[in-house]
Amino acid sequence: MTDMVVNIDLPTDEAGMLPRQCPSCDGQFTIHGETYEQEHYLNLRCPYCDWIAEFDEFLTEEQAEYGNAVAENEARQMLEDQFADMFEDAFSGTGSSDFIEVETNTDDIDFGHRNTPSPHLAIETDQVTCSDCGFSFAVEEGSGNISCPVCR
Repeated sequence: MTDMVVNIDLPTDEAGMLPRQCPSCDGQFTIHGETYEQEHYLNLRCPYCDWIAEFDEFLTEEQAEYGNAVAENEARQMLEDQFADMFEDAFSGTGSSDFIEVETNTDDIDFGHRNTPSPHLAIETDQVTCSDCGFSFAVEEGSGNISCPVCR
């Protein structure tokens, strides 16, 4: 069996913000993706409950669904390609004669396509810039006492 690795890049929104969801309180927020990557932060803090964990643990439900759909579509495409190659290989040596004509057309192999949901949050947010470090993030609209996801 061959293992297949699919790297899935999670897109930022039009403002460059990347959604996150706390694994402890399920609070959703966004962070400025490019700044986070450039600064090489090792972990995040939930702006709502102050839970600290590694970046990857803050995956949102929307991002998980997006990733599953992208991976499933990649797997389907790989199967379609393998079936097409298999049929072409199986019948490539078979010639036509006066009685039988062999023709292969693999263009119609289709295992379907799953609609890819949006990886972005469906909540309204308020933009925040940390007064201590200048980091940009957004929290659910109307949130009260919050803390910066990167400063300690």
